[in-house]
Amino acid sequence: MVSRPDRVQIWAAQLAANDFPPVCAMTGRPAETWRRFRFATPPPWAYLLLILVCLGGLGFIAYAIVMTALAQRASGYLPLTLASRRLVNLAFRVPPALLGLAVLMWIAAAIIGLPTSDPTHDTIGAILFWLGLLVLLAGLVGRLVVTPLVGPRAKVHEQLPGQYDKLVELRNVNPAFAAAVSQVNQARAAG
Repeated sequence: MVSRPDRVQIWAAQLAANDFPPVCAMTGRPAETWRRFRFATPPPWAYLLLILVCLGGLGFIAYAIVMTALAQRASGYLPLTLASRRLVNLAFRVPPALLGLAVLMWIAAAIIGLPTSDPTHDTIGAILFWLGLLVLLAGLVGRLVVTPLVGPRAKVHEQLPGQYDKLVELRNVNPAFAAAVSQVNQARAAG
């Protein structure tokens, strides 16, 4: 495997035990706080399932079930600066809030626009429907595009025979954090 400066391999137990040097995973500066991250990696064939079932219309529901049931998981705390923690919290909380707001706007559009034939109510209902669609698209773009680019990501590998734990490849981390973790891991392996 080619080593990249924005990636580092760790054990799932190391992630769960919060066993990292106090270097921010996002900026490389001294860490001020810790934040819990949950990582899940679906099996490679799950993406094919998503494509096949999307053709039938139930793809997202089936994919969510497969992802939940069969994904390799690891969770734990990573060191961050306060500014990085705020940024990650914003990126992880705003898109789901927008998706919920879109549903509320559609419910309001149905309540206002459907039971009456008043053109003003119909106009308000239509505006709420289209705003809800716009907010839904913003939430999906935020969740599928922005969120993965902001914080650390990980690929959780299956536990292989002979290994005591799952290997986790942290991605999208600062090179200073990756170097500090590698140095600590090498010192432990040597000692």
